[in-house]
Order: sequence, then C-alpha cells, then structure tokens
Amino acid sequence: SEPFQTPAFDEYTYIIKGKKQFEIDGEVVILESGESIKIEKGARVRYSNPFENPCEYLAICLPAFSMDLVNREE
Repeated sequence: SEPFQTPAFDEYTYIIKGKKQFEIDGEVVILESGESIKIEKGARVRYSNPFENPCEYLAICLPAFSMDLVNREE
C-alpha cells in the first residue's frame, strides 16, 4: 500500500485486471475488473492491493499528476 495522500487533482481510475482497494475519507472501496471511480481533489486517499493477484489499472489525473500536487503523508 501507499501512504495516505490528499491530492490537489481529480483522479479517475479504471480497473483493467484484478482488484484494487481504496480508502477514501475513511470509507473502504474495492473495485474489480471493468469498474471505475472518480476521486475528487482534496479527498484523503490511500491505494493498496491486499489481494493475491496483481492489479492492472489506468489512472488519469486532472490536472496531471505531480509530486508537488499529491501531498503524501509521511
């Protein structure tokens, strides 16, 4: 899993294969192949894959992903 972050961008994620777990503002969401989600900028989020199989996904960030905009917690 990654550390929590509070991005200054919207992120659209589409799951191509496998599963991915999202913790969004205290709520756990699990997406499977063919599902998608929009995470609004300013949401506190953590991404992880606690499952056996790898996950393939496509993420689109608006504005584009930047380490300066992701605001990862230590």
